[in-house]
Amino acid sequence: MTSIAYRDWPSAEAASDPLLAQRLGLFINILRSARQQFGLRFEEHAECAAFGGSVRGRLCRHLAQLPPRRLDPGQQLYRAGNPAQSLFLVQSGLIKASTVSPEGEELTLRLAKPGDLVGELCLCGGERREDAVALEPSAVVEMSLAALLGRLRDDPETAVEFAGAVCDRLADAYEQIESLSWDTVLYRLVRTLLRLADELGQPAENGTSLAHYIKQEELARLVGARREVVSGLLNRLRASGHISYSARGAITVRPGSLHQFLEARSRAG
Repeated sequence: MTSIAYRDWPSAEAASDPLLAQRLGLFINILRSARQQFGLRFEEHAECAAFGGSVRGRLCRHLAQLPPRRLDPGQQLYRAGNPAQSLFLVQSGLIKASTVSPEGEELTLRLAKPGDLVGELCLCGGERREDAVALEPSAVVEMSLAALLGRLRDDPETAVEFAGAVCDRLADAYEQIESLSWDTVLYRLVRTLLRLADELGQPAENGTSLAHYIKQEELARLVGARREVVSGLLNRLRASGHISYSARGAITVRPGSLHQFLEARSRAG
């Protein structure tokens, strides 16, 4: 991990953008408060990782105490362009975040499972950058932006946790951009199946079974490809023993086999 240079002055861009300066000031205050209270040294990756692991879930525990909002399959949580005035914790079900190109092509950005935050980029620009919709019966709890900011100011542990969650989202976004730019559809599909197995999987007799039924259309949107292409690649992976599934059945992934497949393809160039 590259060392994080802690600075106490705004950039030239911030000086010419009051809203950006406000955000940077808030983030600097968050880091300063955490550093002063807990003696953190953000330059050291090991301490960042250890500290993050010790407090992760604090904000989620607070949100879990709030009354839930129920969503039916296909019901919108919010749409791109809506005011971004809150964030959500998924209590149950599955929430899809996606974006649509000017040509009408949909790309799924992430699938949020129980325990995940959705809409945590509410500080960025004041409006939603993506659509969020329930893929199955779901329950979410909502925290207003004003309440979130108050909690970040008053609770340094929660502030660091939230900063970590935003950084995780940015890292995921860069990884997705890199994959869409360089990987073949097959590579993207295999990596997506491995990620879903890690995030949504449960142990099965012959591998890791996805705890949620993911349609092939959704897999195609996750990897940025046509459904018929993804369907053909799934058949190839099933025929070679890397995965198994039946009609309208959950996919079972064999992570070890898929990792070996990626390594073999990487060595072959």
